[in-house]
Amino acid sequence: MSTEIFDSSVRSKGDLAGVFEHDGETGYFYLCRARGDAVEAIIDRIHVVSGEPDFGETDVSVRWDRREEKVGLFIRGALWAVFDPANRKTYGGATTNGATPAIASEGSAGFETQ
Repeated sequence: MSTEIFDSSVRSKGDLAGVFEHDGETGYFYLCRARGDAVEAIIDRIHVVSGEPDFGETDVSVRWDRREEKVGLFIRGALWAVFDPANRKTYGGATTNGATPAIASEGSAGFETQ
């Protein structure tokens, strides 16, 4: 059985959004242009998982850092992928069962863990 997962977070300015989507086959974390609460065009993407993930929708959270400069994808509370649009950088990506995330310290700075 395929698992579909979706989570997103629009920056309070309403200009950018982080979106995670697993369509049952592949999961990507997207940086998108937004207008208010509406997500528009995809700006960039990070491949996260192919096939059936070892996590579910309740394990996924998309959040902005405290300054709303970077948006991150958290899986089970761990930061897996980050977009830093101001510096045009991406961090993290593909998961495998049993793997641990590896985000450079400049990518993870400013995020609160839950």
